[in-house]
Amino acid sequence: MTAAVYWRDNYEAAQKEAKEANHPLVLELYMEGCPHCQRLHQETHSDQAVTAALNTRFIPVRLEGRAHIEVVRQFNVTGAPTTLIFSPDGRELHRFSGFYPPPDYLKELEKYG
Repeated sequence: MTAAVYWRDNYEAAQKEAKEANHPLVLELYMEGCPHCQRLHQETHSDQAVTAALNTRFIPVRLEGRAHIEVVRQFNVTGAPTTLIFSPDGRELHRFSGFYPPPDYLKELEKYG
């Protein structure tokens, strides 16, 4: 049985949760119909090690870009998928775009959490 990432769908509430828990926040912006986004979600996010890292060391948020265009504009995101990592106090620490297989995605996460 594969565990699932506990994605939050409210960025503002997740920011508050990250600060209270003192965990970095991972924000993934994707677009419906984007093949790279779909592949990241199906292949990488379903990986046991990725799921464990996101659920235990981060506050993960996943938002559809068109439905949350204000967040896309706020962070000047120009492609999908884009993953942003923020400190618990809300400072952007890192971002990476595109599909990453599980080992490479984990390497990006491990830099900050």
